[in-house]
Amino acid sequence: MVAAAGLNCVPTRRLAERGVRTVQGREYRLFYNPMWSHFGDAARDTAGSYFYSRAEHVSYGWHIFDQVLIRPELAQHFDPRKVEIVAGVCGNSLVHADGRPDGVACSDHLPVVFELEF
Repeated sequence: MVAAAGLNCVPTRRLAERGVRTVQGREYRLFYNPMWSHFGDAARDTAGSYFYSRAEHVSYGWHIFDQVLIRPELAQHFDPRKVEIVAGVCGNSLVHADGRPDGVACSDHLPVVFELEF
C-alpha cells in the first residue's frame, strides 16, 4: 500500500496533492487513501473492516484490507466524511456486540461505501 513501487498511498489529501514522490531519482505517482482515519476508536462501532488476532507476539487485531484509493486529481470530488465502514444494513447488524464482523451470519470483512461528487 505505501511502497513507492507499489500503490504509493499517503494518508492525507495534502500529501497526495504533491502528485509524485521521488525515490532514488525516480518519480512515483501518489494515491490518497482516506481509510487511515478509520482505524481505532474514532467514534465508530468498529475499528477497521476486518479483525484477525492470533496468539503471537505481534498481533494488530484490526485491519483495513478494504480500501478507497483516490488519485489527487479526483480528490476535489471527494469528501472524506462520506467514506464509511458499514456495520449494519436495514436494521441488521453485521457485527457482534464487541464490534467485530459477524463472519458466520454475514462476512468476516465489513463493506466500505463512499461517494464521489461530480
